[in-house]
Amino acid sequence: MRPLKVIGRVTAGVAATAVVAVGGFTAYHHIELHQEAGKLKPAGEMVQVDGHQMSVQVEGKKSDDPTIVLMAGAGTAAPIYSFKPLTDRLDGDFRTAVVERFGYGYSDDVDTPRDVATVLAQDREALRLAGEKPPYVLAPHSMGGLEALYWAQQYPNEVAGIVGLDMAVPHSYDDLDFKGEKRTMDLGRKLRFFGLSRVMGDDDLTTDLTGYERAQQKMLTQRNFLDDAQYDEGLAVLDNAAKVQAGGIPDVPTLMFVSNGKEIGDFWVPASTAYAKQAGAQLVQLDVGHYVFQYEPDLIAKKTTAFMDAHSGQPAGS
Repeated sequence: MRPLKVIGRVTAGVAATAVVAVGGFTAYHHIELHQEAGKLKPAGEMVQVDGHQMSVQVEGKKSDDPTIVLMAGAGTAAPIYSFKPLTDRLDGDFRTAVVERFGYGYSDDVDTPRDVATVLAQDREALRLAGEKPPYVLAPHSMGGLEALYWAQQYPNEVAGIVGLDMAVPHSYDDLDFKGEKRTMDLGRKLRFFGLSRVMGDDDLTTDLTGYERAQQKMLTQRNFLDDAQYDEGLAVLDNAAKVQAGGIPDVPTLMFVSNGKEIGDFWVPASTAYAKQAGAQLVQLDVGHYVFQYEPDLIAKKTTAFMDAHSGQPAGS
């Protein structure tokens, strides 16, 4: 029995040490969050929508060309900085706007419905309050594609074109293991409290940034990791995809940059290719990862400029 008692004491000691270590790291994480909150300086304009603050960054001179509105995918903690490699290359020729949805970037987190109609209404209002007017060319990444398509369905006169940055389409979610995804999100929510984002490294930070910008992006990553709005978006994604699917394919000029799909799954490229064929969209297949605008910003800027020139002026529904 003596060996068993020794093993029991060692096990208890290891467990106690682990609890102390986790507790210490959790305390450190929350102290850092508090300190970092005072260091965050919005890169754009803050506007009040539905009683909360939303961040909108607008760059470039106003012109007769539509403003390009960049729309982040799910979980992109700091869209302004994530899109910067592309916006830096577009701002000289076009006006760009990055709207950071609630729960993203410098915008407030909210615990409210994240259905696509509500999200779109908030984004349109944020642009209006920032002084922007349609028509727009929408440039969505990943899940932002659902909102862009819904926008074109509901307000065709506001959308002059869509430039998909490996954007999702409704059929992108046909084979989604929702229960598995929810389990992963639920686990992430629990680990969020303990500071999981601080042990994930800097691999997701945008490389084409200044030291100050990378520091801001990193602090936003800590603050926004799987927050309430992002979690609720994840829960709503299948309903949102079904709503967009029911609305049909909008009649709008569309250019789609598509990744190799390796970071997402075998279903990704076929779903995008099928949609492009149905929509009569121009498709550019790229052998790069999901954040295509970070891997190929020069190519995307060049082809986007040609697309804008070819479809300059009028929204599809006018």
